[in-house]
Amino acid sequence: MSFALLRVNPSSVVLLDDDGRVRSLNRNAERLLSTTEADAVGRPYTEVFGPSLSSRVFALVMKSATSDVHTVEATLPGGRRARLRASAGPLRDRAGNVNGVVFVADEDTSSPKLEELAEQRARLHGALRRYLGDNVAEMVAARPSFIDVGGRTQTVSVLHADVRGYTTMAEETPPDRVVSLLLRYHGAAAKAIRASGGTIDRFAGDAILALWNAPAPQPDHVRLALRGALAMRDAARGTGDELGYGVGVHTGEAMVGNLGSDEYQNFTAIGDTVNVAARLQSRAQAGEVICSAAALAAAGEGVRVTPLGALELKGRRTPVEAYRVDSLA
Repeated sequence: MSFALLRVNPSSVVLLDDDGRVRSLNRNAERLLSTTEADAVGRPYTEVFGPSLSSRVFALVMKSATSDVHTVEATLPGGRRARLRASAGPLRDRAGNVNGVVFVADEDTSSPKLEELAEQRARLHGALRRYLGDNVAEMVAARPSFIDVGGRTQTVSVLHADVRGYTTMAEETPPDRVVSLLLRYHGAAAKAIRASGGTIDRFAGDAILALWNAPAPQPDHVRLALRGALAMRDAARGTGDELGYGVGVHTGEAMVGNLGSDEYQNFTAIGDTVNVAARLQSRAQAGEVICSAAALAAAGEGVRVTPLGALELKGRRTPVEAYRVDSLA
């Protein structure tokens, strides 16, 4: 075997002399055996391979030709358990005389442990999607730095929704029935919001807060937010007549990011824009969507609305021009 080919071979390759001492090995073999060529050359293969792997190599030499590949499991010198696709056979000189042994191995990536790890990662990603929503989960998976605490000021569109008459219903209805209703209605609402590209910030009892243009930019985020609000309204109507959401939509600047502490945090938005959406929601009847003049102006053409005038909102000094959203072309 050419020593040049040995160096570039993508497998782990070790050459032994006829006394069983290491003659040479490539870098992949160095990594596999947790050694270096300088340390391994001249030593018996039983020392370099360790007792577990060396016994497998001996068995391969006894029963197979170089072309025969077998699956073996062994404890490597570094202490790691591995499954290998390996072969071992006679090494011959130019005259055809046997002058050593060649060992070739590749780690078997179909190992059940690796498959189990892949399944665990898939389950973890699925859990992230359920807890954080698709948009935030994808950012966490793609950019580990995304989970750092902190935020930045940016323009977002905010939807705030709340169930009308929830306090009275909760007082008069058994808790398990309340939870069942919320699961059914929130499930339909969340599906409608996500279908329009929204990121659900949180569920707070009967309330839902959702964002557009965060964490990923969306050029038409205001129109998407109005579309999501109407879709949410229609989804609730299609679910039944027990509950109805009042919905508020506003757009503007907010502090957006992972806010909280090093021990606990969540992806959210804070600021006057979020407060205005919440206050507009408080003025909406069940099944109504109310938006601000800023949201209407930024949404583009085709939005049918009913003017509500300048609304005095709780806690705000300045009234907000508001509209009931009837449809969106």
